[in-house]
Amino acid sequence: MGEKTYRVLRYTAIVLTVGWIGWTLYDSGPGESTALGRELAAAGRYLEDGELEQALGLFSRISTEQPDNIGALRGKAQALMRIGIRQSVDAGRLNPAKQAFEIDRLQRESNQQLRLALALYDQSIDRETARGTTESNRRALGVAFANRGILKDQLGDYAGALSDYREGLRLEPKLAKGPGFLTRFLRNQSERPPSIADRARYLAEQLAKPPAERLMRVPEQDRQQRAYLLE
Repeated sequence: MGEKTYRVLRYTAIVLTVGWIGWTLYDSGPGESTALGRELAAAGRYLEDGELEQALGLFSRISTEQPDNIGALRGKAQALMRIGIRQSVDAGRLNPAKQAFEIDRLQRESNQQLRLALALYDQSIDRETARGTTESNRRALGVAFANRGILKDQLGDYAGALSDYREGLRLEPKLAKGPGFLTRFLRNQSERPPSIADRARYLAEQLAKPPAERLMRVPEQDRQQRAYLLE
């Protein structure tokens, strides 16, 4: 496997977390004509703009005030997921020889955030599936499975990630295409990023091999591929 191919597959999960905000918040409740709707829209914009702590705070408050709001629960989960991935990326940019303590702190905090997000996605998926899968919620449920797959992937549960990726693709085949042109335009992405279908194919190939021959992650290559080290 070439270095470029590995790099693309390795960061599929990170790329995917910035997409499909509208799908994540689908069925969140009233539209922007109500106070709750405006708060949900504001939280979604925070998430879209990468202001993750603000998004997390607002989604958390809405979820507390509206415990049955599955969209707010998904928004909270996605904010936590992106914070956790950001911390993991930040840890990878540090110099292991000089900043081992800070790397360890960021990795521990990242793991905690990702596990909290995973628990929230478990809740949202259980509650959504209990209501029954229909044409009206199929897309949002598919995205929830895809995002839960990303979390499992990041946490090293590759078989679980593959299962969730496949279920997400079954429920919403458009996930195989990744974010569309408008989403990429708003994020200044000229090329279409890889999709969960790419990552699912790679995981399936690796999991079919004997454990000793699998190449799921290569930390040494990850460090070499960083643009710079923070001193």
